[in-house]
Amino acid sequence: MSSTPQQNALIVPSLQPLRACAVPSPGPGQVLGHDIAGVVQQLGGGGVLEGFKVGDRDGRFSQSLNGGFQQYTVLPAAALMHVLTCHYDFYPSADRKEGLVDSCSLSFDAAATFPITFPTACVGLFAPAPIGAALNPTFSWDKPHQGESALVWEGARQQANCYPIVQLGATECIDRAVVSTDALPTSEAITSLSPPLKVVYDAVGNLETAYDCVVDGGRAITVHPMAPLNREGKTVQVTRVQGYYVGPDVMSFKPTGNVQGYHAVPEHTTFGKLIIKNLPEMIEKGVVTARSIVSGLSGIPAGLERLKLGAVSGIKLVAHPQDN
Repeated sequence: MSSTPQQNALIVPSLQPLRACAVPSPGPGQVLGHDIAGVVQQLGGGGVLEGFKVGDRDGRFSQSLNGGFQQYTVLPAAALMHVLTCHYDFYPSADRKEGLVDSCSLSFDAAATFPITFPTACVGLFAPAPIGAALNPTFSWDKPHQGESALVWEGARQQANCYPIVQLGATECIDRAVVSTDALPTSEAITSLSPPLKVVYDAVGNLETAYDCVVDGGRAITVHPMAPLNREGKTVQVTRVQGYYVGPDVMSFKPTGNVQGYHAVPEHTTFGKLIIKNLPEMIEKGVVTARSIVSGLSGIPAGLERLKLGAVSGIKLVAHPQDN
């Protein structure tokens, strides 16, 4: 039996994808996690890092680029967000029964949904150019664009998901079964807006529809780095958003020309510091929220199949690596 601490991990491709492997130890520039939430177990830097201590009960969550499908991972401290309120729902039930775990308002399952989803929206809308549309680069609570019109394109695949969107402040939910993509720019839902539509957030890659919907001088933000745009006749500020809050100056990855690769820039780190500072308050005040479905580690392949079939809408799939 190995003396090295072992953990469960999902290893793909492999004839035996779910198996035990060694727990990684912190090392210079080493990054192994991806959209995770957890408690600090070990510190690098000689065991001393300002603002961190082993066994932090307040919780941390983070965005990274590699395999979060394991029980332990290593991350730069600068990539961690501090969760002010959480529920340690990843702890074994025995610990909860013995009173070792405190209950509070934000679950770790919910926290694990924020690292990529929130920055993708926030960087695209709030961050200054060139990484965002600069709608609120200082996180002002004065609502600088209150009363103006905006459209989130492909905000939910199913009409049933309109309810939580409306609860968060949307004034109308347009059913794509009723209004087609081609008809959307000339539909009454768009043309009757007052004031006219100045911002479209394209969450699926239909940049040309976004361009057609906004007025001259408007902004179109897309999550698709290669979404085609063959339009002219008006001036539209186009932003191709990358949902990072730390750049290559923090992570050990270098930008790549591959469209599916790493495209973060130092500006992501600069704006990311504001995200890390402001997101906990936004969570506490209910400005942002999360919806998730949870499984054990062995449920990940089934979750990927659901994504492939387009059967995931309005939620984030979360796995507990400590549960098979």
